[in-house]
Amino acid sequence: MKSKQIINQQNRYYATYAKILRNPRYRKSWDYIFKNIKGRKKILDIGCADGEFLTPFIEKGYDCYGLEAIDEAIRDSRKKGIKVKKGSFLEKFPFRDNTFDIVFAGEVIEHTFDDDYFLREANRVLKKNGLLIITTPNLVSLGNRFLMLLGRLPRFAYAPFHYRIYTPELLKDKLTSNKFIIKKFESSYILISTYFNKYAGYFGEAMGSVIPFFGEHMILFSKKS
Repeated sequence: MKSKQIINQQNRYYATYAKILRNPRYRKSWDYIFKNIKGRKKILDIGCADGEFLTPFIEKGYDCYGLEAIDEAIRDSRKKGIKVKKGSFLEKFPFRDNTFDIVFAGEVIEHTFDDDYFLREANRVLKKNGLLIITTPNLVSLGNRFLMLLGRLPRFAYAPFHYRIYTPELLKDKLTSNKFIIKKFESSYILISTYFNKYAGYFGEAMGSVIPFFGEHMILFSKKS
């Protein structure tokens, strides 16, 4: 199926998708950037949806860009002051080489047909030593292990428009083979997050940082080599 047909099918998922984004993947990515990257940088959010991830950076004066295919999402992002280009991450990114200091791709790579091409494109648009943040579901999370013991399908292994699924080692290998250096491996949470329960969620999110191998969503921070 052609990428444009897939994009059209994804449109109807947007309203739900924007709500799902509000979770610890964002908070942990924000914390890493603000603690480790000095100065106001040029940042790209691939599949930026309504622009929620970039909002704190806009407030701090970063130069914020987005790549998005859904018209409603583009309108929402532009209202926030994000410079959004309409396009698909399944194809060549509509940006010049060596443009960005930071590229964020949250829950995107699992939707690609050719993840090596996607990572090469991310590498291309990053400046030397630029930061790439990838988040994606973890096939071997603790929750999925329990599900499989019960004979149930692991979460995200079979989901709308998911063409890839990763373990921590596979994702790390993909990044290093595409000229990235892993700087930190994090995860969103183990079993429960504050999105579901405020108090138990704090513990689940903290454990996701302590033993990320068992986390629900992997968060890989890597540098362009």
